[in-house]
Amino acid sequence: MPKKIFLGIALLLTCLAAGAAAQMYPPSGGPVPRWTGVPGARGVEYAPNLGQDIFRLAEKYYYLNQGKWYQGSRYFGPWQPIPQPPAALYRVEAPYFKTPPGWAKGKKTGWGGAPMPPGQMKKLQQPQMPPGQMKKYGY
Repeated sequence: MPKKIFLGIALLLTCLAAGAAAQMYPPSGGPVPRWTGVPGARGVEYAPNLGQDIFRLAEKYYYLNQGKWYQGSRYFGPWQPIPQPPAALYRVEAPYFKTPPGWAKGKKTGWGGAPMPPGQMKKLQQPQMPPGQMKKYGY
């Protein structure tokens, strides 16, 4: 009898541990993702109807959980940790994340089509002359 109790407790602990680990990853019995393209991130799609940050790129799936990235061959896993996501995912802006990573938070969007911020453009477009002369000519 004690052996059966021990086996029952061991089974219960194993199930609890597996359940805790499974909560970290997206559920396999959840909703089917509705993939939508991410503007400005060519080839990247996200699923706005899922409760997790899951992206699809080139037939691979990427999952962001508590600042760590995982890669899988299906949207519900199994997931393997990766050191960093592909470069294309760095172009995904904060609104497309449930919890944006640090590099997407507060990201400035657009400079009116310019290749750099307006202040830098103005600085580079000024002619090279002494500051007193620049004032004289209205720069």
